[in-house]
Amino acid sequence: MLAKFFNDEKLTFATNSANLPTSWLQARRDLFGSFPSIFHLKFRMQFTCFY
Repeated sequence: MLAKFFNDEKLTFATNSANLPTSWLQARRDLFGSFPSIFHLKFRMQFTCFY
């Protein structure tokens, strides 16, 4: 019973460890994808206001 519990825990941990880099990369890609567009929009708005 206890051995099964530990095996399940190890399996869950391994699965989470495998999924972590992909989700982390996805989050970083989303962040870096949205950051330039936000900056671009702000810059364009300022540009439109000033000129």
